[in-house]
Amino acid sequence: MAGLLGFLLFTASCSDKSTKPADEGDPSDPSGQFDESGLTRQENDGSWDSSVIVYRDDTYDHYFTRFEGFTGADAAYSTLLPNGDIFWSFGDSWFGKVSANRSRDATTSFFVRNAAMVQHGECFDCFSALNDHGPQSAKTLLLHKQDPDHWYWPYDATVHDNKLHFLISHVTKTEEGGMWGFKTVGSDLAIFSLPELSLDTIIADKYKGEATFGSCLLEDGDYTYIYGTVWGYLSKRVSIARAPQGDLTADWEFWNGTGWQSSPSDYTMPDLDASDQFSVFKVGDTYYLFTQEILFGTRLFLYEGDSPSGPFTNKRILYNIPTQFPETFTYNALVHPELSKQGELVISYCINTNNFQDQFTNADTYRPYFLRIRY
Repeated sequence: MAGLLGFLLFTASCSDKSTKPADEGDPSDPSGQFDESGLTRQENDGSWDSSVIVYRDDTYDHYFTRFEGFTGADAAYSTLLPNGDIFWSFGDSWFGKVSANRSRDATTSFFVRNAAMVQHGECFDCFSALNDHGPQSAKTLLLHKQDPDHWYWPYDATVHDNKLHFLISHVTKTEEGGMWGFKTVGSDLAIFSLPELSLDTIIADKYKGEATFGSCLLEDGDYTYIYGTVWGYLSKRVSIARAPQGDLTADWEFWNGTGWQSSPSDYTMPDLDASDQFSVFKVGDTYYLFTQEILFGTRLFLYEGDSPSGPFTNKRILYNIPTQFPETFTYNALVHPELSKQGELVISYCINTNNFQDQFTNADTYRPYFLRIRY
């Protein structure tokens, strides 16, 4: 396990990576010690792999402990841009003001269906929101033409031909109503010009169906692989599509279990459940799939395989997220390779409340949190 985590960072530097655990020193640090500033080590209670060392990333948790403007969200995707900036996208988000005691005033807080920020460096003030917002209002970044009964939540994004190709989930209300009264009906594609990040167009119905295509993207050789999940009975199985070399506007092909076809396939990976948002990486000749336990479980899993289409096996537990606040749940765990330094893996997860009003009492009950895993 130690060697595996060492490889899950930057491929170019894999060959000279040490497999020593964190407390035996970092070979990239002349002092022989990891720099643990801004990190809090998490005690392993025996519920995850004993060779894994996990830190809470207090620095990035601080960056997302915000008091004005963007103040909370879920679904924290990140994409490295050609100029070195990072594009962050979010689902349901809060704008407005949060008090010093972390309470949120309903009269000065505004709820939007999606949001984005650009990170220009590593500091608290290095983040700027793309949403139109101010003291009296805030606007959803990407509106569906049938808003408010239809809206967009973010999927993954990539860069092609100096454009940001940003997949977005088309979501609609259902008759059930309430917190869970929605369903995914397809994947649309937003195109932004770079570096100004101005919206060019939204291509509707790039995929139409029950699979959440866009949950994660993998760049590999001549193709960009597009992953999604399909609900089953107490399961979420993985489906795969692909597009040529990052161009998500091109025609997609779909994996049917033995080959690629031009029309959507009913095939899903057997014996593997993945959350609505997950991550896939390739290092060397090996592919890795990272996911949180489905149905709001707290364990973070890592699988490995020999191809983008799997099969993914050798399931391992990287971490077990503890309860931070009463009546909350965790979800949306993702890996952020552009934040990972040599010898570590950066992961975010989000928490949410069973009672919506709790988000006014404590803004920290609805937001992303960050971990750094060292081997």
